[in-house]
Amino acid sequence: MTQTPPPATEKPLTKLPRYFPTSCMQCTTQTGAFFRCFEEHAVMMNDHDVTTAKTSLQHCQPELREYMTCMENYFAANNKPWWKVW
Repeated sequence: MTQTPPPATEKPLTKLPRYFPTSCMQCTTQTGAFFRCFEEHAVMMNDHDVTTAKTSLQHCQPELREYMTCMENYFAANNKPWWKVW
């Protein structure tokens, strides 16, 4: 699988979003792709390895961006004030 690097104008993501590992029905494809990539690259080398989890995000930038975009769109659509729910 060939991964395309993010455009030069986009800053690399270095942290997982606050809602990780949440998923929803609308984002199952994006969530699955990111989780598979992250699981593949975030394997600790030993018990004291503290860098693998941080560097694994570099390998999964396109998948992470797709996951975040889908989840943020989902939250934006469902984040309604309580008085508009009635």
